[in-house]
Amino acid sequence: MVTEAEFSYAKLEKHKILQLYKSPNAIAFLAIDNDKIVGFIAALSHEYFFSNRKRVSDLGFYVAPEYRGSRAALKLVKSLETWATKIDADDLHLGQTTAVEIDKTRQFYERLGYKTVGFNTVKHLKD
Repeated sequence: MVTEAEFSYAKLEKHKILQLYKSPNAIAFLAIDNDKIVGFIAALSHEYFFSNRKRVSDLGFYVAPEYRGSRAALKLVKSLETWATKIDADDLHLGQTTAVEIDKTRQFYERLGYKTVGFNTVKHLKD
């Protein structure tokens, strides 16, 4: 994911990923094919900064290129939706920050009932 994303300049720090598993508000689901991880979705449950309304926000969502177009992405999103419902979240936010297949990703989310409500921008302040 990191190598093909807009933020490929960022060094992968595995300990940062492992920290997620320590949080009771975080979750990750894996897509596995023949004992190989081919995708994941990770998310965090929290309240809006201005309200007690509970939301789940994705932290990362990736499916290996050779598995895009398969049911892997759908199963990952549905797993996250099930978890969000189970923890009584009010809203589920999915974004796209990698700059990889932006329009296809947006269309995929919209087919699943998500509404596009904004966009992401970045300005690199350091090399």
